[in-house]
Amino acid sequence: MTNNTDKQSFGEAGCQIISGTAQSPPAGEYCAISFVTDSTIATAFSAVEAPLFGGTETGITYPAGFTIYTPFVITASPTGTITGTAIFYRSL
Repeated sequence: MTNNTDKQSFGEAGCQIISGTAQSPPAGEYCAISFVTDSTIATAFSAVEAPLFGGTETGITYPAGFTIYTPFVITASPTGTITGTAIFYRSL
């Protein structure tokens, strides 16, 4: 079992690059998102998927280079989508 400190070590467990229009990350546990290009969250992540971030982030354009550090637990049927290019860092 991993602890919270381990889960904050983003990048240690790999990452997933999302690029295009209305793309969802694959199922898994993530600890950070870095935006490679100016990107928008097109459809909100649910409060279950992103408890500290869910439901409030649509319509905001995040600039390239911006990183959000918050836990994401993406289910097999994700609700959130990204338009642009972003890197989702997997938790340990």
